[in-house]
Amino acid sequence: PLLWQPKPTCMVPPMTHSPVSAESVEDDEDEDEKKKVCLPGFTGLVNLGNTCFMNSVIQSLSNTRELRDYFHDRSFESEINYNNPLGTGGRLAIGFAMLLRALWKGTHHAFQPSKLKAIVASKASQFTGYAQHDAQEFMAFLLDGLHEDLNRIQNKPYTETVDSDGRPDEVVAEEAWQRHKMRNDSFIVDLFQGQYKSKLVCPVCSKVSITFDPFLYLPVPLPQKQKVLTVYYFAKEPHKKPIKFLVSISKENSSAMEVLDSVAHSVRVKPENLRLAEVIKNHFHRIFLPSNSLDTVSPTDLLLCFEVLSPELAKERVVELQVQQRPQVPSGLVAKCAACQKKQLPEDEKLKRCTRCYRVGYCNVTCQKTHWPDHKASCRPENIGFPFLISVPESRLTYARLAQLLEGYARYSVSVFQPPFQLGRMSPEQGLQPLHSDKLEPVAKSSCAAATSAPELGDGDRVSSLLQEPPLSPAVPELQPEMGDTTTVRSKVLTARSSLLSLDSGFSEHMESQGDSCCEKEPSYERALKPEAAIPGYQHTPDSLSARATQFYINKIDAANREQKLEDKGDTPLDLTDDCSLALVWKNNERLKEFVLVESKELECVEDPGSASEAARAGHFTLEQCLNLFTKPEVLAPEEAWYCPKCKQHREASKQLMLWRLPNVLIIQLKRFSFRSFIWRDKINDMVDFPVRSLDLSKFCIGRKGEQQLPMYDLYAVINHYGGMIGGHYTAYARLPNDKNSQRSDVGWRLFDDSTVTTVDESQVVTRYAYVLFYRRRNSPVERPLPGHPSDHRAERAPSAEAAASQASLIWQELEAEEQELQLEAPQRPARNSWRPCGQKRSPGTPQHPDEGCVRYFVLATTAAIVALFLNVFYPLIYQPRWR
Repeated sequence: PLLWQPKPTCMVPPMTHSPVSAESVEDDEDEDEKKKVCLPGFTGLVNLGNTCFMNSVIQSLSNTRELRDYFHDRSFESEINYNNPLGTGGRLAIGFAMLLRALWKGTHHAFQPSKLKAIVASKASQFTGYAQHDAQEFMAFLLDGLHEDLNRIQNKPYTETVDSDGRPDEVVAEEAWQRHKMRNDSFIVDLFQGQYKSKLVCPVCSKVSITFDPFLYLPVPLPQKQKVLTVYYFAKEPHKKPIKFLVSISKENSSAMEVLDSVAHSVRVKPENLRLAEVIKNHFHRIFLPSNSLDTVSPTDLLLCFEVLSPELAKERVVELQVQQRPQVPSGLVAKCAACQKKQLPEDEKLKRCTRCYRVGYCNVTCQKTHWPDHKASCRPENIGFPFLISVPESRLTYARLAQLLEGYARYSVSVFQPPFQLGRMSPEQGLQPLHSDKLEPVAKSSCAAATSAPELGDGDRVSSLLQEPPLSPAVPELQPEMGDTTTVRSKVLTARSSLLSLDSGFSEHMESQGDSCCEKEPSYERALKPEAAIPGYQHTPDSLSARATQFYINKIDAANREQKLEDKGDTPLDLTDDCSLALVWKNNERLKEFVLVESKELECVEDPGSASEAARAGHFTLEQCLNLFTKPEVLAPEEAWYCPKCKQHREASKQLMLWRLPNVLIIQLKRFSFRSFIWRDKINDMVDFPVRSLDLSKFCIGRKGEQQLPMYDLYAVINHYGGMIGGHYTAYARLPNDKNSQRSDVGWRLFDDSTVTTVDESQVVTRYAYVLFYRRRNSPVERPLPGHPSDHRAERAPSAEAAASQASLIWQELEAEEQELQLEAPQRPARNSWRPCGQKRSPGTPQHPDEGCVRYFVLATTAAIVALFLNVFYPLIYQPRWR
C-alpha cells in the first residue's frame, strides 16, 4: 500500500550500518523519510528468475524479531569472524543486513536481492544461475553461512561425539551441548538451534546407544496418503446388528492392525479378540493376521471384522469356525447341457444336475465326464449371503447351540421365507436322507465325474451324482426376484399371509433386546430361539428345534475340502476343530414336503456415527500427528545400517529421535517431497492443520523438565509451495511479533508474493500448501551483544575492535556501491517476470559473480526442466510393463 499524508509513525526504527556521527544519522533518517513510498515491512523482492524460493525465505527471516533487531542495531558487527575459512569474511552478514534495511526502510516497493544471491552462490555453487531450488535447502545454507560469518570461535578445537555409557541423560546432554558450543557459538545458534536425543537399539545384542545432537530445524514426516476402507463389524452376540465402519489407513505400508485398532477403539474391545477377513463372491478370500499388509486392499473391497470369544473369559478352549451359506439347489434353471450344449426340449429326458455344485446339468454321465476337466476348477456350490465366523467354548459346542448361532448371523444377509404347506409333497426325511447320506461322500471327495448313471430322484431309495431338474409345482408361489430385493418376495406372498410363516432364521428383524417381540402373538419356538445371554455358548438350548430343522442342515468341511453332514447328538458336544469349516445349507428344494425360499439381501447393519468424520479426515492431518511420527521409533534401512560396537557389525537398528532442548525460534519443515526411485519423485499435497497460536510442545520435549515456563510457541511466518516436482512457486505469510509479547504483532499478517505484498487475515494463513513453519517461543528473549561492544570471545581477538569496525565499514561501502550501481543500471520491470540484465559493468576490483550471463542460465534451466519432465512423466509410462 502507498503511504499518504500525513505519514504514519513507523513502529520499526530505521537501520544504521556504520559508526557515523549522530548528525549524519539524523540526515540519513530525514532523507529516507522523504523517499518513503510504502509502509515499513511492505517492501517486496524482485523475482530475478526462479528466485521465489529465495524471496520467501528472506521475507520470513526478515520478520524474525530477534534476528531483525540483531542486524538492525549494528550489534552484529562486533561478532563478525573475518578469518573463518567456512564463512565469507563478513560479506554475507553485511549483505543480509543491507537487505533487511532496504526491506524495512519503506523506500522501495520491490527490492532486487541480486547481491545476496551472488554472495550465497559464491559459497554454494548449486545456487548459481536461475534454476529452481528448494526453499528449505536455501534457508539452511543461508543460516549456516550467517552462523559461520558470526561464529565467535576463532580456532575450533577437535571434539568427539559423546555417548551415554549408562550415565544420566541430563549429564550427557549438557556435556554434548557444551562440546557443540566449543566449535559453534553464534547468535544464530542461540536463536535457532535446539538439541534432540537419538536412541539406537541393536536388534541382535540389544546394545543401546544414546547420543545428543543439535538441530537447526525439524524435518517432520507427513502421514502417508490415506484410503478409506468399509468394514462391517459383527459382535460375538448374534442378536446385535452388524455395524458399518469407515476406517482411514495409509495407502502404503499399512497393516491389518491399523483396522483392528480402529474398530477395537470404537467398539471398546481388545484388538486381539477381533478377526479381519476379506470376502469375494460370498466366500472368505483370506483371513488377515494383524501383521498382514493391506496395500492391495482397495476401498471397494468387502471387509468383515468379527469379535471372537476370549479364552480367558470362557476359561476353556474356544473353537473358531468359518461358516458359508448356500442353497441346496441353485435358484437358476439349467437350460442346456454344459458339455454338448444340447438344449432342454419338453419331450426329451430332463437334464441332470451335478450333485457337487448343482450349477450345471448334463444329458448323461458321458457328457459329465467329458466336461469334467473344464468344470473341475469351478465345481463348487454357489454361496449366498455373507460368510461369518463364530466362536464357541468347546464344552458348549452342541448341535442346538451351533444351529442357533448360525441362524442368528445368517438372518442379516439372507431372506428366508417358508411357503404354506402343500399336500402331496415328499416329507423332508424322504427328500434329504438319500441326498446327504454317507454314500454321497465319495462323490464330493473325488469329483462329480466319478459318478455312475443315476435314475430320477423320486422315491428317495437311491443316490446319484446326477440329479434331474426338479419340475416346478404350480401350487408354489412363483417367486423370482432380483438378488437382495426382499420386498418383491414379501409382496408376492401377502395373499397367503395367514399360512405363510416368515421366520427370518427365528429372530425378529426389529429385536433390540432380549425382551422385545416382533408381533403381539409370538410363536413359542421363536421365543425359545432368542438369545438369553451375552456370551455365545452360554445360552440355554431351546427346547424345540422342529421349526429350524425344516429350514437348513449343517455340513462339516474338513481340511481336504470333504463335506459331511453334522448329526445332532443332543447335549453331547460336537467334535469340531479349528482347521475345519461349516456350510449352512438352506433346504430350498421345491420337491420336498417343506422347503424355504432363500435369497441374498443387502446386509442389515447400522452405521457408525463417527465414520462420516473419519472419511472426511482422510487426507487431513495435524501437526501433532507429524510430530508423533518424528518421535516414533523406526528401523534403519540397509544402506543406513548402524555399526554396533558390541557386535562389531553393521545392524539395521531401531532408531528414535526425541526432543531434548527447544530453541527460541523453532523452524519446522513439513516433508512433502518423497523420492520413490532414482527418477520418480512425488509431492504430498494433503492438508496439515497447524496452530497459529499456543503450540504446546511439552509432551514432545523430554528434557529440561525443571523450566518454569512451558514450551509454548506462536506462529509468525509460513513458506508455501504451489505446484509439483516439475515446477512450482513459493510465497510466504509473515507478521512481525512484538518484542515483549509474541502473541501481539507490530506489523500484522502479510502475503509476500515476490514483489507483491498484501495484507491478509490470520484465518488465511493455514493452507494445504504450507511447507516451512516459523514459530517464536513465548517469554524467552535471546541476549545479544550491545552495539559496539565485543563479546567475551571477541575481546581476545586481534586486531582490535576499532580495526574490526573499520573493516566492517569498508565492506559496507563496497557492497553499497555495487548495490547502487545495480539499482541504477537495472530498468524498472514487472517483478514476476523480471530478469537481471546481462553484461553489467562492475566497479573496479569487484570479482565477477556467477549471476552474470542470465540468458545462458535461463536456457540451461529450461533444457533441464524439459529433461526432468521426460524422466518423471514419459519414461515411467514407456517402461512400466518392463518393471512389472
